[in-house]
Amino acid sequence: MALRGISVLELAGLGPGPYCGMVLADFGAHVVRVDRLGDLRDLGVLARAKRSLAVDLKRPQGAAVLRRLCARTDVVLEPFRPGVMEKLQLGPEILQKENPKLIYARLSGFGQSGRFSRVAGHDINYLALSGVLSKIGRNGENPFPPLNLLADFGGGGLMCTLGILMALFERTRSGKGQVIDANMVEGTAYLSSFLWKTQQIGLWDQPQGQNLLDGGAPFYTTYKTADGGFMAVGALEPQFYKLLIEGLGLRHDELPPQMSMSDWPEMKKRFADVFARKTKAEWCQIFDGTDACVTPVLTFEEVAHHDHNKERGSFITDEQGLGGALGYLLGAIDWAHLEIGRVLGTEFQVMFFFSALVLALCFIIHLCSIPEAPLRDVSKDISPQQAPQDFPLSSDKMYQYGSIEKAKNHSVNPELALQGEKNKNPAEQVRCKFFFLYSGKIPFLLPFSFFYYSLFCLLI
Repeated sequence: MALRGISVLELAGLGPGPYCGMVLADFGAHVVRVDRLGDLRDLGVLARAKRSLAVDLKRPQGAAVLRRLCARTDVVLEPFRPGVMEKLQLGPEILQKENPKLIYARLSGFGQSGRFSRVAGHDINYLALSGVLSKIGRNGENPFPPLNLLADFGGGGLMCTLGILMALFERTRSGKGQVIDANMVEGTAYLSSFLWKTQQIGLWDQPQGQNLLDGGAPFYTTYKTADGGFMAVGALEPQFYKLLIEGLGLRHDELPPQMSMSDWPEMKKRFADVFARKTKAEWCQIFDGTDACVTPVLTFEEVAHHDHNKERGSFITDEQGLGGALGYLLGAIDWAHLEIGRVLGTEFQVMFFFSALVLALCFIIHLCSIPEAPLRDVSKDISPQQAPQDFPLSSDKMYQYGSIEKAKNHSVNPELALQGEKNKNPAEQVRCKFFFLYSGKIPFLLPFSFFYYSLFCLLI
């Protein structure tokens, strides 16, 4: 893991900060989340591979604890409004005096300066001020945010992660830490550099929702199918567009030119009518394996069972690489926020702990299933002609018994023998310990071996 050995203190926040910390933890960093005392919010959503502790930073004792932690950490991730940490005497100037190598990452909505810096905001507000929101939406409709992904997690969490990684790299040269000012407005604007740089080439000349890449083109949009599903079409290049037309069962010479923007509305209606004739599954059969750039719009439930994610072992279907009942158990519980999670550490350590516990329990059950008394003497059921000779370890009796008989010095264990007599005639010895190991154990070993194997398959 590239970040193994890097320690990070993540001051608890919402969305972007925890996501940044999770990315660092996923690549090997040791991340400790500092929670507020009595915080009832669910902070475990993005807490994968993290540890946590609760500290009241408003009390001098709590602030002192954080200062001691910062003195031996590499990165501090702070998501508060400007001035909050300075009031607590935990600003970067103070902490970097005690630890010059400290990287102090400040992740905010509007930045550390300006008239918006001290006011509240959310993804939609940052997206609006970056200019990106004006480009998203259908023709004649209000702009709408694409969930809270662009500003919070793209322009915020990921851009802050990038800043931390660059600061860590620079520290290998200078030996000094950095103060990172990452804010979601500027991060989103930087993320949309392509939009700004293509303003002059005519890519966005038309009103919102009527351009090539914002849903205006009939070959770059989504269509509803007969069963209420949707198909996504992205056949931008002429060779891909030709395959799209063929898959739809249309004739290329009957359609207007691909880049004739005046004909786009009519072409979209015609394509929509064709897509509505078949179900999503039928269209998948037609376009799968082709370069027509037509794919189904999958729901979250469908994504988990899609062949693409199964083949690649995608984190979407299995975040920690764990499947079966154990993967569900670890994914459904916030182990990092529980006491046992803090003791054991990562979810993989939790996995090994519970696997060992289950296997130990199965072994105990297996031992308890072995009877402690002979069931019956079956020596009389075996004729003398069937008895093999010259076994080095043997007994004079034959028992249907679940444990190995302890035979020593040609005598039978008094606790196990029916009569307790010594063997007077060695030639009559008919069985040895090796036989008892398999004749007595097999009835019990087989079902438990099958049980162990089934349990292993279930967990994996």
